[in-house]
Amino acid sequence: MINTPTATDMNLTELSLFLTDELFVMEDEVKEKLAVNKMASRLDLSTSTESNQVSEPESPSLAKEHDPEPIPYEGEFKKSILVIYQGEELKESNRTFLFKVFGAVNLSLKDIALVSEHSLKGSNEDPIEQLDPDKMIIFGTIYHPLMSLKKDSYHIVEESMAYFFADDLDGLENNVSLKRKLWDTLQVFFSIKQ
Repeated sequence: MINTPTATDMNLTELSLFLTDELFVMEDEVKEKLAVNKMASRLDLSTSTESNQVSEPESPSLAKEHDPEPIPYEGEFKKSILVIYQGEELKESNRTFLFKVFGAVNLSLKDIALVSEHSLKGSNEDPIEQLDPDKMIIFGTIYHPLMSLKKDSYHIVEESMAYFFADDLDGLENNVSLKRKLWDTLQVFFSIKQ
């Protein structure tokens, strides 16, 4: 039986001996994996396996210095609460529902940073690093490295910040049992006693 080294055991020079075709690294994929690793390390998640580690690309054409673009958000973020929602923008009915929910826990737009999935993808920056929230709520399934933090919906995780994932706003708005789950979670999340 011959032991052949895996790709993670080899450096790029050794790997080039086995590969005959050109390899292309997609810059967006590298950025996404770097963002996942950065967020995971900031939240003390164990992503120390070599298969999850991505190093900066050595090619000068891929390694670009750039100033981070601020993540656009609505609100004043006075209570350091980051709220991210699925999609490009809130429908009026979703907005009304969301602010009724926040009103019930004594929050308004001045207390939060309300960010769309579209804004996150457009900035390609780490919202946790840029905004440094104390609490975060994510509504729906977003295409972003933050989803790697999800354990279960309505499960509050308390690490360097407290956060939880909920269903998308359309699903919540039209489902009584999901509204009840959200309300129960929000009471614990914001320490509201009945």
